Amino acid sequence: MATKPTKQQRQACEHFAEALFLITEGARLDGRGRLERGDLEEIVRRISDACSAFGADEIIAGTLERRCRALGLPANTAEMLLLLEPGIPLLELLRQPDEVLKEQVAKLEEELGEV
Repeated sequence: MATKPTKQQRQACEHFAEALFLITEGARLDGRGRLERGDLEEIVRRISDACSAFGADEIIAGTLERRCRALGLPANTAEMLLLLEPGIPLLELLRQPDEVLKEQVAKLEEELGEV
């Protein structure tokens, strides 16, 4: 039987998600540095090794939530992307330029409006 994460473990996961957000945001802002997919995968692997109660997917999901909030997107945007865009690897959502992510969200919202 799995145990429920402690408050400190949840807080640690939030800190790891924030750290990953800052790394990916810094890479996008710099624009000239290299943060390739393999580099990001290694960073996530190391972060998730340090997080005993949560895996890489939970950390990345928290990072995506922060990114969507920082872009001023609706609160449910990260969850919508995770559910409706399963073909896009989570790390790619973190690496995309801001405008590309906003366009992708707008397209999804438009498609959902048609349903």
